[in-house]
Amino acid sequence: MQITGLEMKQLRKNMFSFPHGDGFESLLRRLSKKFIIEDFSHEVTQRVYYDTFDWRLHRANQVFFSSGGALHLEQFNGQGLAVAAGRRRSKFFWWNIEEGELVERLKENIEMRALCPIIELSTEATQFRIMNKDRKTVARLAVCNDRLGEQTSELPELIIVHEIRGYEREFDGIVEQCLKRRCSEVKNKRLFDRLLSNSDLTPRDYGAKFRVDLDRDISIGGAVSRLCLHLVEDMQKNHAGVIADIDSEFLHDFRIAVRRTRSLLSLLKKILPEAQCRYFQEEFRWLGTVTGPLRDIDVYLLEKDKYLNMLPAELQDGMSSFFEQLEVRRNGELRELQSHLGSERFGNLITEWKGFLTDPDSELFKDSRAQNCRDYVDQMIVKRFKSFIRDGDRISDASADEELHKLRIKGKKFRYLLEFFKSFYDEKQMSSFLKFMKKLQDNLGDFNDLSVQQTMLGAELGGLKAKNLQTIRFAAALGGLIAVLSDRHRAVRNEFESTYADFTRPEIKKLLRVMVNGSL
Repeated sequence: MQITGLEMKQLRKNMFSFPHGDGFESLLRRLSKKFIIEDFSHEVTQRVYYDTFDWRLHRANQVFFSSGGALHLEQFNGQGLAVAAGRRRSKFFWWNIEEGELVERLKENIEMRALCPIIELSTEATQFRIMNKDRKTVARLAVCNDRLGEQTSELPELIIVHEIRGYEREFDGIVEQCLKRRCSEVKNKRLFDRLLSNSDLTPRDYGAKFRVDLDRDISIGGAVSRLCLHLVEDMQKNHAGVIADIDSEFLHDFRIAVRRTRSLLSLLKKILPEAQCRYFQEEFRWLGTVTGPLRDIDVYLLEKDKYLNMLPAELQDGMSSFFEQLEVRRNGELRELQSHLGSERFGNLITEWKGFLTDPDSELFKDSRAQNCRDYVDQMIVKRFKSFIRDGDRISDASADEELHKLRIKGKKFRYLLEFFKSFYDEKQMSSFLKFMKKLQDNLGDFNDLSVQQTMLGAELGGLKAKNLQTIRFAAALGGLIAVLSDRHRAVRNEFESTYADFTRPEIKKLLRVMVNGSL
């Protein structure tokens, strides 16, 4: 019976890293005593590897690169996942690539982030036929010399031995000869790691999740210093991406770091040095204000397809001018923000803030700030949770929307408090409580977003003056979209009661009580 398909044994391919010198030449001399060796191919290829700033593909164990006229997505082990036509460029969004399997896979992992070049690789490869005395090819061998970017030194030579069906013994013999020389075997899954290890990159050195590990005996001042230095580092890491306008998430993450900093100052304002706390609160409030308009526009542009899909087809064309105006407005807001982030005021803020956080003589480390942080945080968590529950219990169907907005802000500060100091507590318990908290915060966040969206679109509608056909179509589309958002706004509002009741169940309160070893 003929063996085909999956039943046929897969041919082997072994790779070895040879030190530069006579290692490979020595291997050829040894093999030439038994085999006839001919080189039949020599080429130089270029590859550019890409990933997002927060390493989304690396976290998914995937590699994306351009080579020649094609774009490739592979697993770490070299298995191909998808290919599409395309050449290297300064950055890729998934929507820059032709429709197909590659787009769908990238869209799932990178979402709105840009793929930017991380490694440029030049490979000079020569391939050899290994033949027996009858000139039958019994194996193929390739030697690759790689150079990263502008580096003058090459990486160790990579030798690849390919098996030919029916000549398993010869393949094993060649592999044995490689192992006898000063070389190390390279596994498929380590090929990309090999490139990274020879670059100045640190994989996954940045991610959106916030975590700072604090010692249990750390002081309040010491904890504030550690937390805020981490946050200011996030601001500085994202600063260049905001200025260069690489993708919208640089500004998003920058603003989150600013927001967390403001929350920490607000949460601890009663124990922090009053004058400095008030000054930095004002400066970070300014930073939050100047970064807001561009982020608001980005949110609408990112949700463009979702907004259009809310409308019937006959109204969708009417929204095109709205998004075109947003793009124009965005260019102006970007220039304004670039000016603010390049200003003397911003530079002074970062310098003064880091000095306040690190100077041994800073007021941050004196007086009451020298007391144990864990004890203080335990009390604060209990107090903040009770305050949040009191406000939440007062909300009824008759409560104004503003009351839910206030509860959202109080809940966000409480959640930040837990995230700042979660290393003090049992990780499993904290993760469970934050999961329940997130569900309620998502409901309140959706409610607030829908309120803001209706207000913004209503202002657009109220500002229309011309009465031409295009304006009439735009007004109809705006009216239709506001109506859809209003329906969703009511639905989310109606979900609050059950979501809040789920969060305030006795077992959730008990979870927090056990976690902080306090009483609620």
